[in-house]
Amino acid sequence: MRRIFLIVLIIILSGCSTFRSAKLFAPTWFGFVQIDDGVYVDASMPSSQRETLLETIGAAKARVSDFFGRLKGNPTIYACSTEACFVSNGGVTARGKAYGSSRVLLSPRGLGLVTISHELTHVELYRRVGDFRAWHAIPPWFDEGLAVLVSQDPDYTIDTWLRATDNGRGAPALKLLGNAVPWADGQRSYGTARQVVGEWHSRAGSEGLFRLIRGIKAGHDFDTLFGRYPYLPIPSDPLPHTVATQNASWTP
Repeated sequence: MRRIFLIVLIIILSGCSTFRSAKLFAPTWFGFVQIDDGVYVDASMPSSQRETLLETIGAAKARVSDFFGRLKGNPTIYACSTEACFVSNGGVTARGKAYGSSRVLLSPRGLGLVTISHELTHVELYRRVGDFRAWHAIPPWFDEGLAVLVSQDPDYTIDTWLRATDNGRGAPALKLLGNAVPWADGQRSYGTARQVVGEWHSRAGSEGLFRLIRGIKAGHDFDTLFGRYPYLPIPSDPLPHTVATQNASWTP
């Protein structure tokens, strides 16, 4: 009876992506099968694709571990081989979606090394800071910029970004990313976030990143921690130092 009640409740609430993702708490009730510890796929995924997926997850974990030194996050991963599966379990338009530090949902477009590494970076950051604290204290641009950096996404190189932003002059203020500048505007959103975080990390290094993570977890202000390695006077609207030097007319 309890199982029937849960199924009925989820069906009633299935018009909202947040509630659709609730099905992931009982994945085998809704068409997923477990293929490894913490890895579920939709039942229609071919066996060859399942094997490739497990190999790719291993490579993605290695990539994220290399950046952070070791992995603390250990999310459950749900991979869809069809768009119908992805949408019915809470996906929308992205290639993948991380739910804090506990779960990752992958679309059929997101089964590659870059996307899985990207989502696992979100997981790792939230795991180290704490889900609630990370959600409230970390700006989306830093979260996304770090994920693009760690995943080594080839779509967001400095050259591509410079072309898309008129050598940085058209780069938006970071506070606009995800709002006035939607994430779908890839180079101006993800690209800008990646260049800023990449430039910051080149100065702060791993120790600076870990100090920032510890500070946020302890309740300190993000801008103050981020600004300990300044290259522009306003940490909430930075631009990569090399680009800012070349394009002094840029304004946030």
